[in-house]
Amino acid sequence: IVAYDDPIFLIEGQDPFGRTGNKLLGFLHALEKARKTGRIVGVVFDSWALPVVTNFFISIQDGDIEEWKHQMEKTFCIKIITHEELPKYTNLVRRDAKDIFIYTGDSDDDLEEYIDFQTYHIRNLFRHYNNGDGVNSENKKVRNMCLSLDEIFGDGKTQQVYSVIHSRSFNSRPLERKSGMQQLARISAKSRCDPIAALDMQPEYVKAILRPLGMLEHPIVLISDGQDLSVAERLLNDPEIAPMLKFVPNRAKWIGGDITLAIMSTTFIGNPASTFSGFIAKSRVALGFGNTFMFRARNEKGEWENTCEDQ
Repeated sequence: IVAYDDPIFLIEGQDPFGRTGNKLLGFLHALEKARKTGRIVGVVFDSWALPVVTNFFISIQDGDIEEWKHQMEKTFCIKIITHEELPKYTNLVRRDAKDIFIYTGDSDDDLEEYIDFQTYHIRNLFRHYNNGDGVNSENKKVRNMCLSLDEIFGDGKTQQVYSVIHSRSFNSRPLERKSGMQQLARISAKSRCDPIAALDMQPEYVKAILRPLGMLEHPIVLISDGQDLSVAERLLNDPEIAPMLKFVPNRAKWIGGDITLAIMSTTFIGNPASTFSGFIAKSRVALGFGNTFMFRARNEKGEWENTCEDQ
């Protein structure tokens, strides 16, 4: 039970910061901020957070809002608040979606404690992944998180060995490619990863990861934002990659399907400048999957190697 004078870290407003990856990570960051400050996360019912969470996880079943609220509050130790109830709460900390997203912990944080907490809540999300039944918080029908996996691999999906490449081009607007390059350059300065390789996904970069693992003999699925076809064209023109390359059919393509497909893959190659790749990588660590490749650079011998641990 949450009292009206209990300290609450509030998620409110309908203006999200960024796309799906930002929103999902923002929700996790809010939980972390509340933990660090001894507060409870309060989520206003029509805020930006609930639609993105319930699109993929913990859908509302049979129109039973109260049961769904109880499940959400119990699972994440949060309080869902209506607009009518909000004025009654007297100890609120308010932050906009951008401020919530950029919070990734404090300098004095224990890294292992942070990872354990994030892992706990990512596992909570996936314990309740949507299977196509129910609606989200906006009363819209949800889709099956396994749809893409089912479409490509069918009944053999649980034993299938395959790789996923996530291509994030940042090409929807003329300045976005430059922004993506600048963002990856900033990440490169901190992590020492290559400042361009994960954007371009050149065949040689991909093969340098997959060949030592024996993964060039297994299906390779490309998921992308659909804004830059040059990555797909380069991979299709490579004689080793092309025979194994697969795409999600349009009838089964959606963001939730891409998430599951990537998380369940034997090998994942992502872009560290993309928060969508970031959420997938975090989820793979939380769920015990290895072979996640995000931060790569050439060593003094010209060979590609990881510059960061998975965690």
